[in-house]
Amino acid sequence: MRTRIRRGAAVALTVSALTFTAACGGSADKGGSDKAKTSEAPGKPAEKPAEAAAKPLTEAQMKAGVLAVADLPKGWADAPTESDSTTYKVDKSECQPLSDVLSQKIAGATVGAEEDFRGDNGASQLNHRIVTFSGTGAADFMKSIGTAVDKCTSFSTDMEGTPIVLKVAKLDAPKSGEETHGVALSMDLGGEMALTINVVVARQGAGVSRVIYMPGTANAGKSVNDLAKIAGDKFVKAAQG
Repeated sequence: MRTRIRRGAAVALTVSALTFTAACGGSADKGGSDKAKTSEAPGKPAEKPAEAAAKPLTEAQMKAGVLAVADLPKGWADAPTESDSTTYKVDKSECQPLSDVLSQKIAGATVGAEEDFRGDNGASQLNHRIVTFSGTGAADFMKSIGTAVDKCTSFSTDMEGTPIVLKVAKLDAPKSGEETHGVALSMDLGGEMALTINVVVARQGAGVSRVIYMPGTANAGKSVNDLAKIAGDKFVKAAQG
């Protein structure tokens, strides 16, 4: 996510210096096009073939698949921001992919399009980003996220000198494309203060759509599935075209 999202976290924390970034991350391209070889022994089922490499999305496809204000419910507006390259390390290796998806650097991927929006009178924040990979990079990335969502329940990291613990909860996100993963990362800030970052990633071929939604009002959290569905449908249509 960009600087605007980081500032949004700071607002949620009032006097705290905490800021947050989010973008997208992935595994490096494994390269090569060798076909997996399998042999069948009597009475033994054949091994599942490796995920086939998909053709990277074009710049035009990614641009066509990213959200615009016209796609969103009434009340949302453009909120362009500056990019930020901050990355974070976590205390549990099985949780690192969840930090990577909130990092600006994208190993092995090409960023195609990204847009930021504000809603609920500026209180809620939305980021939509589309990237593409070579080879099986997109499938590998999604696998790492899915494994982390299943195994990771919480992790800690240091954000600009502030130690933070994030709780992890799986989101029942609407399915888009060939596979979808959703996760909610929440911070208990004491008292009635809390911050939740909802992340939904979807893959179609070699492309990945990443939605980050930070609700700013008490009832805004329920909108995550609606927004993820709108973003996912537009992304998939562009990727298939």
